[in-house]
Amino acid sequence: MYRPVPRRPAEIAFGVVSGLLLLGGTTVTAGLSFVMLFVPDGCGSSPMSGQRVCDGTGYLEVLAAPWVSLVAAVLLAGLGIALARRRGRTPWPALFPAVLVHLAGLGFVYTSVRG
Repeated sequence: MYRPVPRRPAEIAFGVVSGLLLLGGTTVTAGLSFVMLFVPDGCGSSPMSGQRVCDGTGYLEVLAAPWVSLVAAVLLAGLGIALARRRGRTPWPALFPAVLVHLAGLGFVYTSVRG
């Protein structure tokens, strides 16, 4: 009969922290996407009319970059977790590069909108 291996408290804590980071990243990205819907509204009446977002060439990148970076961060964390589990090490260091990847995507959006 198959019995699942009981989880250690460190694995449970890692799952909780990973879930909270994913929930926070999704919430921030969804809020940012909602705000980005209104960015082109000021294109004709503000000094930002020369931005790429107002030309129509950078608007899709601004909307997609946070979601792409979030998916890339989740995949990177999953890869790090798989490698750590295979080597018998702790998976905690896999979270740091994943957070950096998502922050890079958010930074790209900021520099695209603000110039």
